[in-house]
Amino acid sequence: MIVINITINNVTLANYAVLPLIIDALVSNIMENYIVNEIIMYDRPIASNTNPIKAGGQYYHPGHVKCYHCYQPIDERTGHKEHQGRLYCKADFKALFLPSCRACSKPVERQAVSATDGKLQGKWHLECFGCHTCHRPFPDNTFYVFDNAPYCKRHYHQLNNSLCRTCDEPIEGPCAQTIEGWRFHPACFRCNVCILDFFFFCY
Repeated sequence: MIVINITINNVTLANYAVLPLIIDALVSNIMENYIVNEIIMYDRPIASNTNPIKAGGQYYHPGHVKCYHCYQPIDERTGHKEHQGRLYCKADFKALFLPSCRACSKPVERQAVSATDGKLQGKWHLECFGCHTCHRPFPDNTFYVFDNAPYCKRHYHQLNNSLCRTCDEPIEGPCAQTIEGWRFHPACFRCNVCILDFFFFCY
């Protein structure tokens, strides 16, 4: 005996002989416009050589449990996920409900890197978190944020135009600046002719 019920416009269809035909013919419309149970249940026993699917504390034949989103039978080899009482294949669950890594765009399932101060939005896989320009990891866990993206020290200062014009190293602290916008470490800011130091600094 088939115990699934389909409700269309408040009328319950209990004619189990035509029910499979209704499911096959109207499945696309039903999923959009009507209420349908996601689990098709029969009172037949599950054979010992069959791998049953456990959902909602009950066991079902393979093929009788379908993903709520794509309506394809759930493959117990890859498993399923429950969300708000509904069953999803793992692929749809990841695509619909898991955040995407900002580096590789794949779902972040386990440990992730994220900022708690709000200065850096989004999440990264641990192995994907690195400089937005050179993609190298941060060995000492120190990074800089520019335009909502993480950067290593050098590329952050490159974006901020704070690499010394003489030694090409990052400037952190006092600097000298020309009217052209070139910046220098105080010790690097010298006359090209007489090699004397200048004393005009920005902070």
